[in-house]
Amino acid sequence: MCRSRATYTKIIYEGDVAMPYMRVSLTKKLAQDQQEELAAGLGNALSIIPGKDGRGLIVDMEDDKTMFVGGVKQENMAFVDVRYYSNFTYQIKKDFTVAVFETINRLLGTSKDRMFLTISEYNSWGGFGDFKDEYYSD
Repeated sequence: MCRSRATYTKIIYEGDVAMPYMRVSLTKKLAQDQQEELAAGLGNALSIIPGKDGRGLIVDMEDDKTMFVGGVKQENMAFVDVRYYSNFTYQIKKDFTVAVFETINRLLGTSKDRMFLTISEYNSWGGFGDFKDEYYSD
């Protein structure tokens, strides 16, 4: 489905919904339908965070990667780097992290001890020719 720039701008900046980004690095090779199902599942997990959902989620999926832990090549491992606008409580971030891990486990069979996730929270975010800041406005 193709959306216009105006539609995306409305999705991203309506209220305080700012476009989240997730880079998903996987050692497992995924088919196109698996990639789409995983992206949708991550969008559902994101809805745990107030004001966030999958509508504007950017998923940068890197599958069939070679990853090492402690010098040992890993099989069926996942690393998720999450970036979004605003700051949330510990419990919200914990619940979101658990939901991401459950999604990856359910869809890809990756065991939870082979999944890792980082969260970066930003007070400023730009996209589609506009800029948003939690502390300043035009």
